[in-house]
Amino acid sequence: MSDSESLRSFTAKWQAMWPEQMLLQTFLPADQRPQAAAWNALFCELQECVFALEQEAVRGPKSLWWADELQRMSRGQARHPLTMSLQEHAAPFAGIAEPMLALATQVPLRSGTSKQLMQQLQPYSEAVAACESALFGRTSETDAAVINIQLLLMRLPGGFQAFDRAMVPMHLLARHQALDAPTDALRDDWLTELLTLLPECHAGNPYREAQRRFIRRRLRALRSGKSPSLTPAYAWDAWRAVGQFR
Repeated sequence: MSDSESLRSFTAKWQAMWPEQMLLQTFLPADQRPQAAAWNALFCELQECVFALEQEAVRGPKSLWWADELQRMSRGQARHPLTMSLQEHAAPFAGIAEPMLALATQVPLRSGTSKQLMQQLQPYSEAVAACESALFGRTSETDAAVINIQLLLMRLPGGFQAFDRAMVPMHLLARHQALDAPTDALRDDWLTELLTLLPECHAGNPYREAQRRFIRRRLRALRSGKSPSLTPAYAWDAWRAVGQFR
């Protein structure tokens, strides 16, 4: 398999899971489309590694590998198709490594409150936001908060049954007596809380603004009991997100 074919296999994997990202590609400037696809796929690979792997014996070594890969990007020595395609851009990729490793040692996260959970995720999300600013131009002080919510959304809906209970804070698990098994009321409360925590103000760049709009739409669909599905409304989100920066 050639390098370009290998790259497409990774970007296609995540675009199939998050098809709204393919719509975003349509509206982004042509010169930003390749890096947006690669960046989205890399973000998803890192999220899966840090948050979705239950066994520490697997999560630890894999996180260390990705941390090394992020650091190698600053020296132009990346080995993975995604990082190889992104390392030509002057972004602080290495800054993600340390907070990523710190989170990987804490999983499953057991936060007392939603505020404490956001604080735990914040260093990692700020490092991600710094890279997005370099890749897509500008940043906002709320971008890291949007990334926090995206990381939590990516554990839904299946994460409610998983080893980390989708990272739901203890105050909600205790309120609904759901330490052993989730309830419908717990799901509703958590989705409502995530929507409340999602910033209403515009993000700092078109890529992150599109994600903010996509996140809101997915959370609303889940709260209404629907499985998120690609609709024309996502195209509207992408068009509005990109258009406001022109």
